[in-house]
Amino acid sequence: MRKLFLIISLIPFSYGVSAQEPEFAKEFIMHLKLHGGMVTNFHGAASDQYIGGIQLVPQTTLVTNKLRGGIIVDGFYTGKKFQAAFGPTVSLMLRSFHAGPLGTVANLHLNFDYLIGTDKERLIGGGINIEAGKWIIIGLTAHRDYNLNTWWFQNSVAIRLTKVKGDKNIIH
Repeated sequence: MRKLFLIISLIPFSYGVSAQEPEFAKEFIMHLKLHGGMVTNFHGAASDQYIGGIQLVPQTTLVTNKLRGGIIVDGFYTGKKFQAAFGPTVSLMLRSFHAGPLGTVANLHLNFDYLIGTDKERLIGGGINIEAGKWIIIGLTAHRDYNLNTWWFQNSVAIRLTKVKGDKNIIH
């Protein structure tokens, strides 16, 4: 019964997945990412702050099946004000998840970022992400602000804005 449920639940991914090999194909992609979490310095004297925002993340494949690089343009809210950050990012693919005849349904990758913010933020860090069906990414990140001596912990969900290269299916 479990196998039948798994097969039925993966059928929507079968449209547009079989023609999508390889993962991290040589192409330009762009994601729109929503993120939220907290900023903390781990000291009890100051309370942790909420952070939430939206990012535009254009990337291109640098090494097929292994590495993508690009930039992050980030607008976020924290400390009772709206701010922005900008900087480079790279994504290193760790593993693809195959579902037999359905092809690759997801991949696991790490991202590494360096962001410069409008209020003296200097963030370095990264996260772990699962990209499902080449259309949605769910992730967890940790960044160290070495200028303001804080840590940023966030979760995120992103959608792909660009069309999948070589995708001939009209149903997704």
